[in-house]
Amino acid sequence: METVNIVMTIVGAIVVLFGIGAFLNPNVARWINVPGCPRLKASIALIAGTIIIIVGLIVELPTK
Repeated sequence: METVNIVMTIVGAIVVLFGIGAFLNPNVARWINVPGCPRLKASIALIAGTIIIIVGLIVELPTK
């Protein structure tokens, strides 16, 4: 697993944590830069984070 893939997986996990935090506390949703209500922002953050994690785990991104 390349360094880029590890970084993408970690970034995806952080985005997912922001999404979960926005579901639990709507004040966290202000940090998510998406138009809409806090639940929509949390859902989009969860979906985007999951996609980033999947890409980080499945696709081998070359560094050279």
